Amino acid sequence: MENNLDVPNPAEARKALADIDTVQRAVRDTPWPTWLYPVNALLLGAMTSTFALGDDGFVPLLASCAVLIAVNTLAGYRMGTPFALPTSRVFLASVGAAMACLLAAFIVAEVTTQRWPILVLAVAAAAVYLAGGVAHRRSTGAPR
Repeated sequence: MENNLDVPNPAEARKALADIDTVQRAVRDTPWPTWLYPVNALLLGAMTSTFALGDDGFVPLLASCAVLIAVNTLAGYRMGTPFALPTSRVFLASVGAAMACLLAAFIVAEVTTQRWPILVLAVAAAAVYLAGGVAHRRSTGAPR
């Protein structure tokens, strides 16, 4: 068993804890590759539009969900931050709004046989996500 002979004083401990927060924020504010935003938007739109297929849409929904997860995980590993969520509140709100569009498409598919509202929600999910992606990219200070 090892003993830690170097016990930090309270000021050193506070500085070390502040440094942890700074490093975490720097990791979370790392800009994503530019190509990832439109790919995610297309995949979210595709996931939402699968509800227009009726009962035949379950497999395409799972496939598009798996591709979305795989693309984001692989991109995250290449960046060195596979599971870091951005700090941009606008981006996080836009992701929530896109998920709300996805949920609304599911509800519309259960309530009516009309397919056009689902396609409108798919376009809205993609557009809202892209707007959030622009906000995230700008919040990181990445070049345009």
